[in-house]
Amino acid sequence: MNLNRRLFLATVLSGFVQMSFKKGRKLCFSTLGCPDWTWEEIINNAEKYGYKGIEIRGLGSEIDILKSPVFSKAMLKESKRRAEDSGVEIVNLNPSSNLHQTETSKRQANLDELKRYVDLAVELNSPYVRVFPDKFAFKNDKEKSLNLISEGLQEANEYANGSGVKVLLDCHGDLVWSEDIKQVMNEQPAGSSGIIWDYFNMHYLTEESASKMTKSLKPFIEFVQIKDGSFKNRETHEYFLPGKGEVPIAKVLRQLDKINYKGFISLEWEKRWHPELPDLKQALPLFSQIINA
Repeated sequence: MNLNRRLFLATVLSGFVQMSFKKGRKLCFSTLGCPDWTWEEIINNAEKYGYKGIEIRGLGSEIDILKSPVFSKAMLKESKRRAEDSGVEIVNLNPSSNLHQTETSKRQANLDELKRYVDLAVELNSPYVRVFPDKFAFKNDKEKSLNLISEGLQEANEYANGSGVKVLLDCHGDLVWSEDIKQVMNEQPAGSSGIIWDYFNMHYLTEESASKMTKSLKPFIEFVQIKDGSFKNRETHEYFLPGKGEVPIAKVLRQLDKINYKGFISLEWEKRWHPELPDLKQALPLFSQIINA
């Protein structure tokens, strides 16, 4: 075999491997981006734009999906069947539960809500439920604050153990520094939990690089959310269509490739909180194009 032929075959094979890997990237979007869509519209648009997963953060006027008719006892089986028939996985359920409460009744209420979401995730065959850390409750004692978050996550993990559902800690609020997140996760039983990696949330406050984040957090990254926006505006979060802001999405993707990440990559389009944003239908094809470039 001459050199030119070997070079040609090597180039074709390399291209095939890269194309196969990129085709393996699984796209997901959050219902945070479509507060006005019905369940039928959510599933239809996931199919239309080639998204194989959805994470549920509110439906219609209800931010707490435990109160939504879509997942009531009367409709749950049909809602689940509609997604399954379309090949759309309900990947992640997003309650508002947090782990920073110090007052006993409030802390228990948050944990009880989280457990009810775990129960719903079991019924929906959903692998993940998100929880917020969220604040450092003891302003002058970070270690005590981290311990409080860690203890709450341990209780949640114990409840979910054996259910087929993992509780994922969101990189959010005060818990956005890699080493702090790593400390909390190292206190959990191995494999019992994971994190949602959100580069924007972390970099906005820490200015850490994507490589530093993944180097520290590689063992724990179970799910990835990406949004684009401005890091210059420190007064309020300012978001842009995918590829139009300051988030180095290509660098984030390269880091995911380096750690051999095979999970879902979710577009978090915060239209529920920012109604001025364009319709999610504008963001979905742009996000797909960028992720699969």
